[in-house]
Amino acid sequence: MTGNNKLVGTSYYVAPEVIAKNYDERCDIWSAGVLLHVILTATPPFSGEDDNEILNNINKGNY
Repeated sequence: MTGNNKLVGTSYYVAPEVIAKNYDERCDIWSAGVLLHVILTATPPFSGEDDNEILNNINKGNY
């Protein structure tokens, strides 16, 4: 998030804690895990039709 509350970045790599706005540097490990999944499978672990659906799937753990 930026100062004007706009979501920036790629939704595929966002940790659930970031969505809940309660996070620390460990969320970087989540993003690295997502990146490793993409490298190994050529697909993101969480998908959706738009950013909201992707973020919802991340929160629910629907992969």
